[in-house]
Amino acid sequence: MKGNKKILILAVLVLLIAVCFTTYAIYKSSATGNGSVKAAAWVVKVNNTDIVANNTFTLGNINWGESRIGQNDTIAPGDTGTVTITIDATGSEVDVDYAITINTASLNNDQFTVTAATGSSLTGTIEYGESMTRTVTLNITWNGVDTDSANAQDISLAAQTIGIPVTVTATQNPNPAA
Repeated sequence: MKGNKKILILAVLVLLIAVCFTTYAIYKSSATGNGSVKAAAWVVKVNNTDIVANNTFTLGNINWGESRIGQNDTIAPGDTGTVTITIDATGSEVDVDYAITINTASLNNDQFTVTAATGSSLTGTIEYGESMTRTVTLNITWNGVDTDSANAQDISLAAQTIGIPVTVTATQNPNPAA
């Protein structure tokens, strides 16, 4: 009989375990989501050239005004002129910081001076939602210094094309206006 009791107790235990597991439930749910965002547009043109796609632009025509000394679209020592640079961020969906630099080291030993005209700044921010263009005017002067050294340098440039090395850098402003 002892063997039957063990079997009976074992059967009751199995029955109790089976009843407990069939009446006890664990709730469990899961879901997978998906979202998307659109990257902000980045469009910057300098003098109508897309500098995002092309890393060069044309500076444009220099307005020599009344100070014109050279003839036939040439310049000469003592000439002073202006040129405008238009930075157009229309289409960008972020604030754009810009910086204009002039490589004065390559302008032949200070024979030329290039500076921002009064009211223009070589750096600034174009804030999204406002006018997305900025026009910067540069003054360009061929310094007319009357020394033997300056004259020799000026003469060495005669009949040559002189490059005005200007770089415009546009970056996203990491701290947009509120």
